[in-house]
Amino acid sequence: MKLFKTLLLATTLLSSFISVNTWAAAQSWNLARDMYLMKESAPAGSTWAFMQSAAGGGSSANYTAMPSFAADQCGASPATCWQNSATGGWIAIPKADYGFSGSGGSFVFKQGDAALHPGNNTQSIIRWTSPITGSVSVHGRVNDLHTSCGNGIALIIKSGDSAIKTYDLPNGGSAVVSEDAIPVTTGAPLYFVFDNKGDYSCDATSLDLLITN
Repeated sequence: MKLFKTLLLATTLLSSFISVNTWAAAQSWNLARDMYLMKESAPAGSTWAFMQSAAGGGSSANYTAMPSFAADQCGASPATCWQNSATGGWIAIPKADYGFSGSGGSFVFKQGDAALHPGNNTQSIIRWTSPITGSVSVHGRVNDLHTSCGNGIALIIKSGDSAIKTYDLPNGGSAVVSEDAIPVTTGAPLYFVFDNKGDYSCDATSLDLLITN
């Protein structure tokens, strides 16, 4: 009986150790949550960066940081934003609901929903740099908000320069993002590339994005 109790205790402790370490190893990166807390363009230790392509798109070697940053108030809008006023490309996180009207339509940017717009000849890009080696899953939703003109947008998920999946949204369309078992190594990037598909008009987009391992 004493031996049985000893074995039972050892098994219980081992099970607890495995459970705790499995829980500790589980991580997640929520784009909107992390953006909402940012007070500078590139916070130290952040896995996220907000970028643009060269004119016409191209290799990730030519991606650069959005040149302008504003915390909490982006022009007249209550949002933190990264933008390029010359191209019209931007990425933002609204700090309160606010409306937009133009080009014959209107819609609302929702507080806490990441939003963006590709440039007139550039892509708007969110980069996630992996802090782990292993595999991750990407889940979320993308929505073309401005339905009154344009031809929709494309979201291309890339590992380095290799495309994993392209989500091609029609004007006013939406898509569930769901990609599992993406291999990553520490320091390697995933890119979420937003393309205007040749028509810059009415491309305001919202994005909900969660990465887990």
